[in-house]
Amino acid sequence: MKKSVLLFCTLLSAIWIVLSSNASGAGFNQGVDRSGSPLGDSYCGDCHGTGTYNPTVEIAMLDGASPITTYVPGKRYTMQVSIVAGAGTPAGYGYQATVLDTKSNAQAGTLSSAPSGQRIVTLGGRQYAEQSRRSTSNTFQMPWTAPAAGTGDLKVYASGLAVNGDGGTGRDNAVKATLNLSEATSTGLSSNKILKAQIKVYPNPAIEFARVEIEGSTENEQLWVNLLDVQGRILQSKKLQQVTQNSQIDLNVKALPKGQYWVQVSNGQRTKTISLLK
Repeated sequence: MKKSVLLFCTLLSAIWIVLSSNASGAGFNQGVDRSGSPLGDSYCGDCHGTGTYNPTVEIAMLDGASPITTYVPGKRYTMQVSIVAGAGTPAGYGYQATVLDTKSNAQAGTLSSAPSGQRIVTLGGRQYAEQSRRSTSNTFQMPWTAPAAGTGDLKVYASGLAVNGDGGTGRDNAVKATLNLSEATSTGLSSNKILKAQIKVYPNPAIEFARVEIEGSTENEQLWVNLLDVQGRILQSKKLQQVTQNSQIDLNVKALPKGQYWVQVSNGQRTKTISLLK
């Protein structure tokens, strides 16, 4: 009887160690693709799915501070993955992401210079970015260099985790998303200028909230609204889910110190920036 109890406890301990070790990345620990790509037979949601955080995962490829959907071959960008909880306060976050060629699911471009708390693992000849430890930040960034000319359309696959921090998989949530990237042509490069829509930001100076009104946008384009500091660092980033001819979105500036900021509206190819004072 004692041996059975001991064996059972040992088995439970082994399971707990395996599960908790995945906090440092499923690719590194298990050698598996959990990004939600066609190459993986499952993703994080197969185990982490009984929580109540109701998260979403947002993927952006950044050119400086501006999100893009058209890449320039050989250019260096920043891949950003954010896990946004819809309810509650997760104890930590994790992710796994990869960039693949849509024609063959081959690795597209190169991930490099993993920041602290993240790592790059290679699975099946393809690079994956993931956390190397549970993160208290819900946003992950990783440098990415676009592939050579002629590669064509790409897709970013990412899954994100919002966890309760008990070391197991219960009461956590996982979510996945994709981002399509197209290759820039010479015509596309020459048109990468100012967004044609009219942008209004008020009140300016702002005290608690600044409303951004966008007039003249088209319903089939995606728009991002970024709030930047004077060094160009993104303080807030919001995506307009439903774009109309007259769209608006509010930015919360209550906690920001007084000074100058920038409101940047982009469709991934064209950008317009407005000064905002607090």
